[in-house]
Amino acid sequence: MSPAEKGDGFPGQRIVVLPRRVVATARNHPLLDGQFPTDVGFFPSARGHFRERPNGAEQTIFIHCSEGRGWCRCGGKEHPVGPADLIVIPPQVSHAYAASAQEPWTIRWFHAVGSRIPVFARELGTFAEQPVVRLPAEIALASLFEEMLGTLEQGYTPAHLLYASQILSHLLGRMVWCRNQTGRETTDPHHRVAQSLEYMKQNLSQRVRVQDLAKLAGLSLSHYSALFRDLTGYAPMEYFIGMRMHQARQLLDTTALSIKEIAAQVGYDDPLYFSRAFHEVNDVSPTQYRDERKG
Repeated sequence: MSPAEKGDGFPGQRIVVLPRRVVATARNHPLLDGQFPTDVGFFPSARGHFRERPNGAEQTIFIHCSEGRGWCRCGGKEHPVGPADLIVIPPQVSHAYAASAQEPWTIRWFHAVGSRIPVFARELGTFAEQPVVRLPAEIALASLFEEMLGTLEQGYTPAHLLYASQILSHLLGRMVWCRNQTGRETTDPHHRVAQSLEYMKQNLSQRVRVQDLAKLAGLSLSHYSALFRDLTGYAPMEYFIGMRMHQARQLLDTTALSIKEIAAQVGYDDPLYFSRAFHEVNDVSPTQYRDERKG
């Protein structure tokens, strides 16, 4: 990496890079030869982000911009990139890309290998001379990406890789579907709000903000909140906390995890704060709940 490049190190980033020995072994697995991710990351407001690979990469690179702007140089041409744009860079193709200095992008990205990856790239309508296509920032895409990243954050055993591979297949299929819907009538707002429930479920351990959910649904904060209450009877964060506490009860009932470990799994760094929140919702402490006889 040249001194001018900044490949990571952004506040709030999440990134998994599989060891190349793991990648080499996985390439020979009969259930992974179609597609599997080798690198996955989320860079929020990635100011100063810049990568250049004169000889290209070994994998196909997918970069989906949800906010901000940037650019990509590939196939001898430079292409602007904005919200809802997807970059797909084939392997072994010289390229560079960077975030805008004025409006640095927020991106979800992954590198992938396998026999099906070039087929998915063609279905998306991308090639070296035209690597950028429009792809709506749909909640289902973000949810699948988060599930794939979260799976690899837990480890890269064959079981982890197999599951991540299947999530990737679903994600790429969803990308093709969304790409084919571009330009058609947008999804009903109530349906987009309903999709955010699945996003919440997949991100119980993460920080989720109402404004982020509204952006993913393509709605204003006030419109999203009103539709969410119409759909569920609750405010978004009240509902999200309820989902966290439901998961906590499940873990208390079915595992021997400590209160601290359960707190972390449902997004609380401080187990004492988790216990207070649990008591507020359930009228008993986590320990009292676990000791209750049920069934």
